[in-house]
Amino acid sequence: MFDHRKLFAVAALLLLCTSLSPAGEKVWPRRNAVVEAVEKAGPAVVNIGTERIVQQQYAPSFDFRRRFFDDPFEEFFRRFRSRRFRTMSLGSGVIIDSDGYVVTNEHVISRASKIHVNLKDGKTYEGKLVNSDPDNDIAVIKIEADRPLPTAELGRSSDLMIGETVIAMGNPFGFESSVSVGVVSAINRSIQSSDREVMKGLIQTDAAINPGNSGGALVNINGELIGINTAIYARAQNIGFAIPVDRVKTIMGEMLDYRTLRRMLVGVDAQELTAELGRQVGAEPGDGVLVAGVQKGSPAADAGIKPLDVITEADGRRVSCLFDLRLTVLKHKAGDELRLKLRRGARTLTRKLRIAEIPAPDAKKLAREKFGLIIEKPTSKEASRLPYRALTGLVVRQVEPRSPAAHAGVRIGDVIIQVGGISTAGGNLGFGLEMIEPGQSVYFVLIRRNARYHGLLQAR
Repeated sequence: MFDHRKLFAVAALLLLCTSLSPAGEKVWPRRNAVVEAVEKAGPAVVNIGTERIVQQQYAPSFDFRRRFFDDPFEEFFRRFRSRRFRTMSLGSGVIIDSDGYVVTNEHVISRASKIHVNLKDGKTYEGKLVNSDPDNDIAVIKIEADRPLPTAELGRSSDLMIGETVIAMGNPFGFESSVSVGVVSAINRSIQSSDREVMKGLIQTDAAINPGNSGGALVNINGELIGINTAIYARAQNIGFAIPVDRVKTIMGEMLDYRTLRRMLVGVDAQELTAELGRQVGAEPGDGVLVAGVQKGSPAADAGIKPLDVITEADGRRVSCLFDLRLTVLKHKAGDELRLKLRRGARTLTRKLRIAEIPAPDAKKLAREKFGLIIEKPTSKEASRLPYRALTGLVVRQVEPRSPAAHAGVRIGDVIIQVGGISTAGGNLGFGLEMIEPGQSVYFVLIRRNARYHGLLQAR
């Protein structure tokens, strides 16, 4: 007859043995959900080091901070000598695509002359700025690796619960791969930092976020990215903030525009699916992107794509938002084939198209038409006298009277380095200027005698 008592005794003995260490102490399970979340997201969190060359002009006993085009002592200070020095700073970032796209805070890489990205495995790569959005404190940089890189799984921030566990990951004070655990303390918070406008709609957490954590990951208990760490509240302890991942995805979708970054033409005017638009086409937000329009004679038109189609996949990759579509297209070059899966009513269709190249618009012509600016590349003689920050800019040769540039205070000899968030270096300025509508105001940055100025230009 089977003796159940013996079976229970053996089971109890085995349980006792497995719960004792060699020293006879009890050992409880230690691999909890937090450990698993860190192991999942940790390899995608990187350390970002930047170098910046600063050329400072100064005079003893004077505060040399200048207001926008309003310094009556400008000519006087020109006589004082200047000096150059290199500054270093540290921050964090998150790999969002295996091809090497990294998201971080704009203030982490602002005005950096060099960007170094250090991975958790110890390898270091040079980072190149793809695009940035100072108003939302988001930037995307690109590293070139010889292998697919670990990536963070993007979660969502629309369903965050007050009190749920979150984990902040980054490199506070240069201590690499640091982790702190807390909860979501509040959502939709607004803060104002010492040198920035008010930032709204932030996640508040008591997970420790210190200098160097900026640009790092805030993840949920499943190891999904729900925010990008951005600030600390200096007057209290254990109060940190992060940009919600839903907003980050929207901003990245705008910044990773292949039309301006790579001069590629698909011909689809796509937009995010809202609940109202989704009801019209029988789709839910997150189930794809809506084709709002198709450019006549474009590859998309030739492939038979129509307005109100919903693109659900690109090259086999699920498309849940505009960011997914644009990032997939950026992996291509002009002439490559792009495969799209789309939904049209109750039907699922597959379309193939050949990506075309967009001829570069004439940036000089557009600058004159829209702003009354006549700009040119600096001559070699001028370049030898320009400060480091102005070497890639365009010199103002003429400002038309009563033009938008004249009203903004731009002068002959100024060096324009950015217009509408587009750097004047490279060939992308024309694309950015072409998209500016009449009456639209755009942010610009220029260098004047070693000083940096910024303001607004209103297109005519």
